[in-house]
Amino acid sequence: MGAPGQDIRYALRNLRKAPGFAAVAVITLALGIGASTAIFSVIENVLMEPFPYPDAQRFMSVQIHDAERTEPGGRAGFSGPEFLDYVEQNHVFDRVIANDNTDVLYRAGEGTQRFDGNYVTPGTFEFLGMPAQLGRVMQPADYEPGAPPVFVLRYKTWVKSFGADPGIVNKTFVLNGVSRTLIGIMPPRFGWGDADLWIPKKPERAVATKVVAGAFPQFWFLLGHLKPGVSVQEAEADFTVVANRLSKVYPKDYPKRFRVQLESLTNLVVGRFKTTLYIVLAAVGLLLLIGCGNVANLLLARATTREKEFAIRSALGANRWRLIRQLLVESLILATGGAAVGTLLAWGGLKSLVALMPQNIIPAEAVIRLNIPVLAFTLGVAVLTALVFGLVPALKAARKDLNEPLRDSGKGISGGFRHGRLRDAVVVLEVGLSLTLLVGAGLLMRSFVALRDVKLGLQPDHIFVARLPLPVERYKTADQVTGFYRPLLQRLKALPGVVEATETSTLPPYGGIPSDIEVPGKTHAEKWNAMFQLVSEGYFPVLKIQFVDGRGFTEAEVNGARKLAVVNQTFVKKYLGNENPIGRHVRIAQLAEFDDAVKEPVFEIIGLVADAKNRGLQEPVEPEIWVPYTVTGSAFRGILVRTAREPLTMMSAVEHEIWATDANVAVTLTGTLEGYISQFSFAGPRFGFFLMTIFGAIGLVLVTLGVYSVLAYTTVRRTQEIGIRMALGANGSDVLGLVIRMGLRLVGIGVGLGLIASLALGRVIATQLWGVSAYDPWTLTCVPVLLITTGLLACWIPARRAANVDPLVALRYE
Repeated sequence: MGAPGQDIRYALRNLRKAPGFAAVAVITLALGIGASTAIFSVIENVLMEPFPYPDAQRFMSVQIHDAERTEPGGRAGFSGPEFLDYVEQNHVFDRVIANDNTDVLYRAGEGTQRFDGNYVTPGTFEFLGMPAQLGRVMQPADYEPGAPPVFVLRYKTWVKSFGADPGIVNKTFVLNGVSRTLIGIMPPRFGWGDADLWIPKKPERAVATKVVAGAFPQFWFLLGHLKPGVSVQEAEADFTVVANRLSKVYPKDYPKRFRVQLESLTNLVVGRFKTTLYIVLAAVGLLLLIGCGNVANLLLARATTREKEFAIRSALGANRWRLIRQLLVESLILATGGAAVGTLLAWGGLKSLVALMPQNIIPAEAVIRLNIPVLAFTLGVAVLTALVFGLVPALKAARKDLNEPLRDSGKGISGGFRHGRLRDAVVVLEVGLSLTLLVGAGLLMRSFVALRDVKLGLQPDHIFVARLPLPVERYKTADQVTGFYRPLLQRLKALPGVVEATETSTLPPYGGIPSDIEVPGKTHAEKWNAMFQLVSEGYFPVLKIQFVDGRGFTEAEVNGARKLAVVNQTFVKKYLGNENPIGRHVRIAQLAEFDDAVKEPVFEIIGLVADAKNRGLQEPVEPEIWVPYTVTGSAFRGILVRTAREPLTMMSAVEHEIWATDANVAVTLTGTLEGYISQFSFAGPRFGFFLMTIFGAIGLVLVTLGVYSVLAYTTVRRTQEIGIRMALGANGSDVLGLVIRMGLRLVGIGVGLGLIASLALGRVIATQLWGVSAYDPWTLTCVPVLLITTGLLACWIPARRAANVDPLVALRYE
């Protein structure tokens, strides 16, 4: 066997002689490497390669951003004529497709099932570069007017709704009242638009017809492939020229001042969560460094006890490089063991990690798993960690005067504290890194708590939510929509366990229907706007929104489609000032533009309610208006049901009443209002806070063990010195204080360095915080106190042991 083989065999034999040391080193490294592998798996599969489509990194969406608005993003949907103009006039995309979401209603069993449908434009499947798994994809002829109606099904939907039956290919299904032939099943990772099925459609310059009642005008989401050699900046400049031209053709669709932004498909889907993932990856890196520091200190201590062994090997002809190589081989074996155990931990923890992630921001095509790039990353991390924690101890051991141990009659324990500075420096570094981790976790925790404590202005508990897509052939007018909802609400209110029920056009607290407004008698230069909701008389009792003045709607007023309105406090402050809103009128312009238009949409204000969140939890409240749902048949609708018991236990009863009213109506997006708020507003912050807390806690444990191990080793090394001190009159308390001061000095320096690093961290993490400063004094005070307290506990045990040393035994100690 050659020299490398001998080094490996000798290293394994040495590690077998010290199983406790090897186990602690491997487990410590496994925690860091396993966490790194798990997080990198997410980043690799969500940020780097989330899509199975060829050259997907050059897929770009086009957004029209209002320059007067501070929030990111902009309008990404375009009307049919506008989409065609962009396709014809741009010079930077060599391929362009578009899709548009739609409800697809399919009658199945007792009721009607809803699918997420996507209209797709010609060339979509060629653009995305994936063939069908069964059957075929759409051909150019399938998009032509008058072609036999067809559709393609998603793999997941095929398995879930049709039991993976291959026999359904080429069968006919009635979707939205149209008989369509299923021509293909796509592969498992094809999930374009997160749709259940895809329907061919060619954009036209004529106004598109609706397939589901209440649907808004069709807008196409444009996706283009950048030509080779064209940069994003060049593409934005080209589209800006086109957009300026089209803003004169479609003036209603463009703000006065705007800019064109191109955003990659990955950024569009993942968005702000990308920063969270990178912050968590940085946290894992800090945790790995803390683990490396612990193992480095173990190796330093172990190298000191092996001084005589190294001296003998040197005397027998081994040069310094051979000794360094031997120690590096041992480090590499430890790192490899840590990587193997860490990979198992990552594999076991990935399911829990994925379950914790906000599902609505992960690309539908992404599959988070341990793949070849991830395993290569793990191997690279193992080699890097071996160098990080193994190189310095190896150099330190090989640099010593190897003749001194041969002259020493001891057992390899020599040298006092001349060589302890490196161990102390490692402990200081560990404490600083741990404090940085814990400050990050503390800030995210404070931000999450602040978010949970937001005053909603409504009570989301015990509310069942469902959206009810209505078939267009039966529900086009206000009378037809009222003919469904009025008996349904009566049925729901009669159910045992139901407190109140209401119709709603949107899901609170996440916006409403935007509209320009006018308040007769008020003049203004700029446009006034507000959001409005179409509701029944039970809306305010269901959500328990408090009235400040006036009253809500009566059942008779809603049934009579009276032009009455309730407004919020922000509406009054912004548009009426100190005036009493009761009896004033407001014109809602958007209602006049609906398909089922409201003639003279001027409503008398009869009530004023306290502000309730309506743009999510983090944004300020906007002016809001509520009007009876019976004034128009347009807009999507749903129900909110307040229950006396757990809302989801009422699902079957609610579905039964809906289908008893009309079996052709689908029941979809069912859940609880608290559940939706948790999913939309809490899931992202909770993910970052939870992982940072876990990593911070592990780092704290490792630092505590690191401080303890260094002090325990130090007190053993200074046993003779302690014996001399006690022989000269020092008592146990003096020795106790000596050791504790020594440990707290290291912790104190580490805390100081960690605070400096935490101030830099604040700037990085600021975008992930809400309701708390990046330099929150509470966090920056409590975390150092926690570290100093745990450091004190870590110092106490070796200090007590040193204080109880018998001076006579200590003086004979070698």
